Amino acid sequence: MNESGTRQKLCVVCDSESRYAEAAAFAAEQGLPLYREPAAACALQLRYRDEYIELFDSGLDTGIHVDFVSGALAHRRQFGGGRGQAIARAVGLKHGNRPTVLDVTAGLARDACVLAELGCRLTLVERSPVLYTLVRDGIRRGLADGGDAGMLHNIVNLVNADATFYLEHMHAESKPDVIYMDPMYPERKKSALVKKDMQILQRLLTEPDDAAGLLRVALALARKRVVVKRPIHAAALVGPAPTVSINSRKTRYDVYVIEAF
Repeated sequence: MNESGTRQKLCVVCDSESRYAEAAAFAAEQGLPLYREPAAACALQLRYRDEYIELFDSGLDTGIHVDFVSGALAHRRQFGGGRGQAIARAVGLKHGNRPTVLDVTAGLARDACVLAELGCRLTLVERSPVLYTLVRDGIRRGLADGGDAGMLHNIVNLVNADATFYLEHMHAESKPDVIYMDPMYPERKKSALVKKDMQILQRLLTEPDDAAGLLRVALALARKRVVVKRPIHAAALVGPAPTVSINSRKTRYDVYVIEAF
């Protein structure tokens, strides 16, 4: 994502000799300061550790990194409900039908991981260089781990690009069955209701998504359907009405079936 508004509060920190060249290359590419030790002046710090890369929020005194092998994401993969869960039904995943999915707002790749576990072949697009770096690092570590992370082979491509630009320059033969969108939710008035990882993302991603514009482009390019993830009580995006909506406890998936338009 375009993070020009975050440059003064974001820096790169690396105390790992084995990863210093990697950290230095990212800092130079993004025009960010690079430090050997945590910098108190930086609210957000992209920390290159020996084990993983982390986006650390000094105000919250916590950070986020992508882990496909263990933790909450692994638990969701294993116990999320399989093909019966709402996201699987929304993309049209059925026995014998494993659609190709283009996730154009990949974020931390949590939903993509679930779909990959269920057998979908995915391309992930994320415009934020920081989030792209976190996901790429998580995929690298997961593939190196082997075992439980075999589903990562279903993530066939990870792209750092603006979603609309990517879609508009896509070759016809590359069009996916499903385009999946998870626009950043509007910031809640009571920040205590927002989990810390979401607070960190909201501080990083200060430029709002043009979700309605992205939907228009997606509808012109998907082969079978576009799926938009929304908060359960939020209005649908501006534009045509969804063909159907599939609800889970806190989330709604608005499904736009292409043949209906």
